[in-house]
Amino acid sequence: MKKWPAEWKIYDDESTGARVIQFTTHDSTNHPLYYLTNTFTPDSQGLIFVSDRNGRTNLYRGDLSTGEIAQLTDIPGLLPFSGNRVDHSVYFSTSHGEIARLDLDSLIVETLARIPEALLGEVTVNADRTKAVALCTRSGRPAFVVVDLLEKSHRFILDGAHALYHPQFHPTDPDLLVYSADPPDPRIWAVRADGSNDRCVYRNSLDEWFVHEMFLGKSDDLIVVQFHKSIERIGYFTGERKTIREMSAWHIASHPEGKWIVSDTHLPDIGLQLVNPETGEIHALCLTKATNRGFQWHKDHPVSAEGAAPGYATMVEEGREETTYGPQTSHPHPSFSPDGRWVAFTSDGTGNPQAYVVEVPEAFR
Repeated sequence: MKKWPAEWKIYDDESTGARVIQFTTHDSTNHPLYYLTNTFTPDSQGLIFVSDRNGRTNLYRGDLSTGEIAQLTDIPGLLPFSGNRVDHSVYFSTSHGEIARLDLDSLIVETLARIPEALLGEVTVNADRTKAVALCTRSGRPAFVVVDLLEKSHRFILDGAHALYHPQFHPTDPDLLVYSADPPDPRIWAVRADGSNDRCVYRNSLDEWFVHEMFLGKSDDLIVVQFHKSIERIGYFTGERKTIREMSAWHIASHPEGKWIVSDTHLPDIGLQLVNPETGEIHALCLTKATNRGFQWHKDHPVSAEGAAPGYATMVEEGREETTYGPQTSHPHPSFSPDGRWVAFTSDGTGNPQAYVVEVPEAFR
């Protein structure tokens, strides 16, 4: 596979002094993997990102020590926000209805499931690495496809149940999932991987605009944004709710051990912020200067679902024109490295979307 020499630009953030690396500067679209998944290598020394620099969307790895970039895949139809680094593999979906796995050592791509004419979303993998799940839309009906990674078989759950998207496995229980729905349904739902015990985790009201939930570290608690208002903490089993911090948070991600939350911000955009989930204390990390586009995100209420699965839209947005939810490459989407030293994010502030990392001050790792 092709390699590129370092093209990075390293600078100190003008607002905090934090060390920021604009890892890519190529005249193409470049961005880390989706913020709900893992985008760094297990040793935190490499950044897995997506680029169309070679004519079509593929996966790349950047060395955080040298800046060197190596192409990892050369396949058609890779969905740009579908990837998830798990152990020494990257799981992803394609526009041809495939769920696949890339071995980061051998660079061999293995097809795990083929679902003709399916529209697929990002891939989540369970704690014991026996199952993978992705959003799957067929003939306008959303479902989740559950892939048995040992038998290489698959089945569907929640077929047509809601406007489904963003499944995430519980960090320690291999059979439990959390997922998102859209108004008029409440936002946060849970289900077992066999499709049983489908339930609402927290029944937010229509005037509580909940977005972008994920598990806090390896705990049973979820963190979720009440858009324009606050970051909330909700028990996966209990539904108990506690406000962590009142702020205009947007996309949030947990430190691997749950020590911190990183959030980008919108209306107003005050850059990336670190939030202590126990005390609510907040520390500015850096500015992103992303354009933060999407008609939806300038409203004071969410767009109601119309029977489709809007989560699929976030997997395929490669254009530059403003849409309801994006383009996604105009959103920072921050996420932590496994050791908590780095936060990756996207910014189109220089024109083309580019992949960035910012070094987290030692006191906050």
